[in-house]
Amino acid sequence: MKKVKIFSAFLILGSITALNSCKKEVTETANTTTAVPMSSISSDEAIASGTQFGAGLDGSTDQKVTVCNKFGVKYIRSMVTLKNFSGNVSTERSLTQKGFKVVLNINWDNPGGRGDTKNPVPFPTDMVKYKAQLTKLLKAYKPEIAVIENEPTNNQFHSGPIENYITELKAAVALCKQYNVKVADGCTHVPLIEIVMSGRNVSGTAADVRKLITAYKTIDLDYVNVHTQGPTGRDPDVYQPGLLKKVADYLRNQTGKPVMSNEWTVHSTSTALVKSMVSGFKDGGYKIALVRSASSPNGAKPLHKGTSLLPNGVTYSQVAR
Repeated sequence: MKKVKIFSAFLILGSITALNSCKKEVTETANTTTAVPMSSISSDEAIASGTQFGAGLDGSTDQKVTVCNKFGVKYIRSMVTLKNFSGNVSTERSLTQKGFKVVLNINWDNPGGRGDTKNPVPFPTDMVKYKAQLTKLLKAYKPEIAVIENEPTNNQFHSGPIENYITELKAAVALCKQYNVKVADGCTHVPLIEIVMSGRNVSGTAADVRKLITAYKTIDLDYVNVHTQGPTGRDPDVYQPGLLKKVADYLRNQTGKPVMSNEWTVHSTSTALVKSMVSGFKDGGYKIALVRSASSPNGAKPLHKGTSLLPNGVTYSQVAR
């Protein structure tokens, strides 16, 4: 997982760590102090229910299965594009048949058609065509969770106003509900959520994140999705204690929805960092948290090599239970 429209945000809050970026497999008006009743998803109850862990990784289906079995996780991330979808979901079907719960990123298209982040894909605006393609997919395969687009505020991946994404998301959620498929948004990033949480006037990508959080109050999402990376400071062993819980509590309070992460990455090989982040997701009451085990140009480190676990991957297999 993958330069986000965040440059202005970094000027506002330069001490926040760089956004987690991933390979693609997608004028502030809101009053952010308005809370939504949380009823059955209080922080204590979310934590008590436990976090289910998983992974997203490259390679063949057999490699993914072997590594995830070694991790001891049953949630696995996959990706499909809708624009030219022809009905091929053999990988996803195979993963389901092997006992995995597939968290499926449903993207309109890949940047440049081949993951070329120099050519971001516009959000779809023809909702008739979009819904027809999504229907074709959902008739062919029902994932455990549908994640609509990947990183919608990442301008390496997407172009167009955030309102176009919100329109797409609403259409996708309505269809997923018809097919009894749980659904999540494409993510907001922890550093940007922190800026929104600060209560100051925001612009650029942070303003888009505020718009998304406001929209999620009235969209029938099953989960609000968060991406993050560690470490959060100079110490390669540490993700800021309490940060994941603070972010999750804020999102639950603002949207009334459970929180998950279909992508978090480690940017050091530290085994202590893995422990720190897993602990943060558990303490924060995230329902699901999938590590992205792969190298990336911005410094992400894998937890495996081939089908063998690296030391940080062995640690993940021990603590992600």
